[in-house]
Amino acid sequence: MAVNLFFIPHQDDEALTFGAGIRNHLDAGDECHVILYTNGAASGVRRQLNGEEKSALFKQWLSPAAEGYSELSEDAFSACRNDEFMRSCRALGLPDEWIHISSYLMHDGTTTVEGCKQVIKEYLERYPGARVKTFTYIGGNHRDHANMGKAGQSMYEQGNITDLRFYVEPYNLRNATKEKGRGAILKEKSVQNPNKVRDSLKEYKKWDPAQGQFAIGYHSVKKCINTVIAKPVSYYHKP
Repeated sequence: MAVNLFFIPHQDDEALTFGAGIRNHLDAGDECHVILYTNGAASGVRRQLNGEEKSALFKQWLSPAAEGYSELSEDAFSACRNDEFMRSCRALGLPDEWIHISSYLMHDGTTTVEGCKQVIKEYLERYPGARVKTFTYIGGNHRDHANMGKAGQSMYEQGNITDLRFYVEPYNLRNATKEKGRGAILKEKSVQNPNKVRDSLKEYKKWDPAQGQFAIGYHSVKKCINTVIAKPVSYYHKP
């Protein structure tokens, strides 16, 4: 049984970009660890939920008092995002012991390559020789995504990682393909359990303020979530 480490920058990335890949590894009998490495607190959705900006999901201003919840501090917002993350991972089929929040957790939007290397080292020490899965560093994507890819590439070149795969966000596919070259980006469908990928994404759509469920992922990337629910695939390239 191979051991795989999936490094997740934000709560929803594990399902949006890695979902089909994770599910296929699980179906092959592999051990899959997903590691969250930012707190996700910088998302503008917090201001929408607090009634400071118009809700992108509901197309109207929300009132926490009217909806029956308190305004969300950064810590409370992160906790709600982590709850979405945990529910998504469980729906994907991951046991709790394979779902991790790094002890080197970084603030959303402030990651560095060196900080990302520290996160990788933390888990390679726990799981020596594990396969490493990160986001790609090409295509001009989000710094929190690209920095982990750069960290992985550097450690691969130094011989600290022996098996590395870079995953490409669906919205970054065109730019990454253009930069990497036709044929270099590979597509991976969920072969046996596409509905588990769909179920994991649906956790980000749940709106039940009384239960602390605020559809944060769906507020943020509704179009991306709908696209992957319709077609659960992952895209990746090799070093």
